[in-house]
Amino acid sequence: MSFLPTREAVRTCVVSRRGRDLWRSVPCRRARLCGRARRDTDEEQYDERGELAFMMFMNKVMELRYPATIRTFRLRCILDLIEFYDDSSYYAKFEDINRWISHAVQKQIQVLDIVLFCDRLELDHSAFACSYLKTIEFTNVILMKGFFEQLEMGCPAVESLFLDECSIEDARISSKTLKVFTIVSSLFSSGGRITISTPNVTSLELWRPDNGIYVFDDMPFLMSSVLELNDVEDSRDFCQNLRSLSAAKALDVDYFGRELRMESNLQMVTRFNNLVSLTLCQWCLDANFYGLILFLQNSPKLEKLTLKLRMGTPKRIIAELENRSFTSEHLTSVKVKCSRNHPQVNDVVDFFVNNGLTYAQIRIKYWKYWR
Repeated sequence: MSFLPTREAVRTCVVSRRGRDLWRSVPCRRARLCGRARRDTDEEQYDERGELAFMMFMNKVMELRYPATIRTFRLRCILDLIEFYDDSSYYAKFEDINRWISHAVQKQIQVLDIVLFCDRLELDHSAFACSYLKTIEFTNVILMKGFFEQLEMGCPAVESLFLDECSIEDARISSKTLKVFTIVSSLFSSGGRITISTPNVTSLELWRPDNGIYVFDDMPFLMSSVLELNDVEDSRDFCQNLRSLSAAKALDVDYFGRELRMESNLQMVTRFNNLVSLTLCQWCLDANFYGLILFLQNSPKLEKLTLKLRMGTPKRIIAELENRSFTSEHLTSVKVKCSRNHPQVNDVVDFFVNNGLTYAQIRIKYWKYWR
């Protein structure tokens, strides 16, 4: 029954007398609310009656549930709340959703997955006090100031946090328990310097940040990381972020922020002693392959290298490198992904051939559009 949506699980009460109350103790809650579905017309219209009925249904489900644990709570909510912006029902719906989340957290929940396709929900994080909660996934949710502090104090078992298109009020993210941390297209309301301190994380992904300048503390247990850095204050922040990734075995790093002038004393001197797989983008070819050479000089175990090249990308790194020599004994595969007729493809191939690789070890993959 845990694999059924909540509505279908409740309907099983008519199957047999013995199973009449089984839905009241199902450890998984899967709720889906769509406020635009109408069966009596071909046009897609707002179904206020159906939405209200579902809200009442979920409130009743929570009320009648046995005092048993809830292992997983997943909510998919598609609402058309624009029409209710000045109406009390607009806020009442979010209050109900917050109450469902609070109810689930109090039932020793382990997995919480909330996806909203509507105006962002202002999450009431005061209820987050659960020693069993391990995985959190939020999409289109507002994390009010103090969320991460409450999470660290009240939920000591959280290991995985996924944030997609969320709005984050905190300027500092700190957690000693997180092991998997992903931020996708999220907005930091402060818009300034964002500090991320997750010393025990093993997997870090930061995709398409909307704003903010990210600075990472050291992550000694990091295994893999995907970073798309939008901006940094200066080259020291840029180098600090790279140093924080030094323990990783797999890296994917892109930078498309402001122009950085790298001075000799700010060069990346950290050794990536565990790095086996590396993916870099156009920025690593700036300043006569400055970033690429530094990674090759400091990654003695590197085996696989992937370069993703964009067309018409402005230069981001201004620097000079006196020592351009490197040895890559374990590097056996170089893959270059780019559009056809990219002006730097031949230079990249010549660069590696002149440094000991064969043409057979260099693969060129063309795509029609940049991905």
